[in-house]
Amino acid sequence: MPDFKAFTSPSQPYPDVLFFNVAASPAHLFETAHQRMSAVLDLLQLVEQAENGDFVQREAARLSFAVGLLLGDARSLYEAAHERAMNLCDREAVT
Repeated sequence: MPDFKAFTSPSQPYPDVLFFNVAASPAHLFETAHQRMSAVLDLLQLVEQAENGDFVQREAARLSFAVGLLLGDARSLYEAAHERAMNLCDREAVT
């Protein structure tokens, strides 16, 4: 049964817009978080490869905003994956 939780800030400015299923498997939560982290790394590599004169302050602010959103998502998903995995381990230990 789905158990939806709102992404935390900075992923969204309001607590009633973006949600994810915390009852999803830890592997699915982890993989989705990993995709967000990979996207951040891709963005940062683009900046690294840009010529110094090509990367202006306005573009840096846009990059910072995008990185913040993706890292916020990843953090929420990693935390949920860890909590879900720990809960599954606790249930297995009891039985």
